[in-house]
Amino acid sequence: MALLVGLVLVGVTAVPYLLATLTAQPGTVFTGTLMNPEDSQTYFAKMLQGYDGRWLYTIVFTAEPHQPTFLGGFYFFLGHVARWTGLTIVTVWHLARAVSVLLLTTAVYGFTAFFVADRRIRLTGFLTAVFGAGLGWLLFLLNQPYWLDTFPVDFKMPEAHLFFTSLTFPHIILSTALLLASFWALLQAFAHQDNPRGWAFAALASVVNLSLSILHPLLVYLIVLTGGLYWLFMSIQARRILWREGFLLVAALVLPGLLNLYYGYTLLTNDVLRGWDAQREATVSPPWPHLLLAYGPLLLLAGMHAFRQWRSGAKLSARWLFLWTWVAATVLLVYAPLNSQRRFVQGVHVPLSILAAAGLVEVALPWLLRTRPLRAILAHDRYSEPGLTRFFIALFLLVISLSNLYVFASVSTSAIIQQPDPLFRPTDEVTAVQWLRDNTSRTAVVLGDYETGNYVAGQAGNPVVLGHWAETIDFAAKTAVVAQFYSAAASDEWRQAYLNETQAQYVWYGPRERMLGGFQPETAVYLRPIYRQGTITIFKVDNSPASIDN
Repeated sequence: MALLVGLVLVGVTAVPYLLATLTAQPGTVFTGTLMNPEDSQTYFAKMLQGYDGRWLYTIVFTAEPHQPTFLGGFYFFLGHVARWTGLTIVTVWHLARAVSVLLLTTAVYGFTAFFVADRRIRLTGFLTAVFGAGLGWLLFLLNQPYWLDTFPVDFKMPEAHLFFTSLTFPHIILSTALLLASFWALLQAFAHQDNPRGWAFAALASVVNLSLSILHPLLVYLIVLTGGLYWLFMSIQARRILWREGFLLVAALVLPGLLNLYYGYTLLTNDVLRGWDAQREATVSPPWPHLLLAYGPLLLLAGMHAFRQWRSGAKLSARWLFLWTWVAATVLLVYAPLNSQRRFVQGVHVPLSILAAAGLVEVALPWLLRTRPLRAILAHDRYSEPGLTRFFIALFLLVISLSNLYVFASVSTSAIIQQPDPLFRPTDEVTAVQWLRDNTSRTAVVLGDYETGNYVAGQAGNPVVLGHWAETIDFAAKTAVVAQFYSAAASDEWRQAYLNETQAQYVWYGPRERMLGGFQPETAVYLRPIYRQGTITIFKVDNSPASIDN
């Protein structure tokens, strides 16, 4: 079942990318990604450096010299895979996305089966987790797409629901699978805390958490808080401190702890990396009513199941306690005073789907089938209780998946009709970037417009003066200075001094740069055209000893 659903999900989520490739307008080339083009190029830049045989990241979206560091190791690995196999960077990226989707669906099914023995609940929870979303589509029906000045979670936050996640980036998809694997290994460690298998599972959890720290370091916060709260709740239930489980939890965090200490040390000692971190955009959570709209239906069904357990006097099992603990930890983190609040919803759709499936099958549907209208229908021979149960489960899955239909249609429309720049690049740009890749040193700095620099750094591997809103140090100031460079008002003496300060060896001149101002680089004696094709000219800089007068 998991493999079949995984293959379906791989096929469905590949459709927009295939359409984009096949329908690219003449004179343009599809870049390979359909969302977040600027960050996408940072992933490609890491893959490119891996392709060149490196494992330490040199930030090529800024021109300042700095020490390379181990960061984004997953994409470096994919770059090595591209070199070993002879496949293109983009091909390996898409293969990684497909494999990650298969691993995610397998992890979701295995995680669900670990908690649920009943086949109907297990299958319902699994399909809800993979294909479900929220009720954001209601805001569109009510003509309130920006309710509370915020776009609905279903359509804005890929980490909120797994279908949307599967349309995005390999590291987000795979990190969700690893999150599930980490929690499973920790629970197994606790379950076998009286024998050596407990320590083996704790070691496995530590390795998984190390991998998770490489892919998505922020999720370690979620691991620590969820595991810590779960240990606390179990100790409260047992009315004693569970020392052995506590030590197993610590063991599961040893390896990621060491890596995160390395990250912290690097931030303290690497000025460029610290500047990058300081410019990272805050991904704050939306107003709580939006999260309630995204997860409300699942929370309602999960609450019905919890209320039924409480009314019956049944003790909450350790496994169900863990699912609620994960939800509680997410609630705490999404509004914690952290820079990346919204990231912590990643994966929470899975425990909510399991809890909701139990509420639907064990509480909501039995109550519904006992109502007078349904009893009247069941009086007819052609209807049966199992048949109506299957019908209502299918209806629930359809309603809970409607937002994903919009997401799929939106991405497909972008791929076929809108084809926005810079997701689709002019052929002249692609050809010129390949020339830089083939004919220049990997350390040769290129000056160009922001969108130019973003693509050059990601696809040619050259450092650029301006190329990413976070990874370009002093981004706002450089944006203004680059615009000044291409304006007609700047003097040649000033331009020469700026080229010398940034150590730029090449100046890119194309349609994007023309829009910045009236500079005519052909008239500059310190620039020599070295490449010219179509709308793009690349100039070689003659070094000058001048200095900038600020």
